[in-house]
Amino acid sequence: MINVPASDHGAIYVLELNRPAPDGLDDKTDAAMMSVFGNIVLNTDYVDAITSGMLAEMSLPDFIRNGYDMPLSSIQAEELRGLMGTVVLVMSAAFGGQAIDIDLPSDVRLVMVLRETPSMAAPRPITTDSALGTVPPKRKKPSDAAMSGRIATYVLLVLFALVAVMIWIAG
Repeated sequence: MINVPASDHGAIYVLELNRPAPDGLDDKTDAAMMSVFGNIVLNTDYVDAITSGMLAEMSLPDFIRNGYDMPLSSIQAEELRGLMGTVVLVMSAAFGGQAIDIDLPSDVRLVMVLRETPSMAAPRPITTDSALGTVPPKRKKPSDAAMSGRIATYVLLVLFALVAVMIWIAG
């Protein structure tokens, strides 16, 4: 039995047929799909049937790695190499995002479910003082010399303005 959740994404269900492939499996006919999955509606665009001798140039693990861009562990690759009969690969998109339970016929075996592993990494810790909860200190109070310089600048600007006004009146 296969239990496909509604939120299933990026999975490949690998099934092995322990009997000769039904007629029309290569063309993914409705009768062939029903003989493998039972009375289940699938989007056959996301189903691949691989019969023996079909992959003469590469192995099944290489086909899955290259064709589906799915990483495989060495244990998974060895188990896939051991499959002899017809293999059916069903991507989770074939179920249309619906939750579904599939009772497989006795001569169809679920070998494994391959899933993409997320490539997200844990965030790096932030080590600044503010991340630790320490608030940086307020601006320090200006020194007396700095205040005296500012006052002298303002006084000079006012005196310049007074002289300019006196020249303008006299002129």
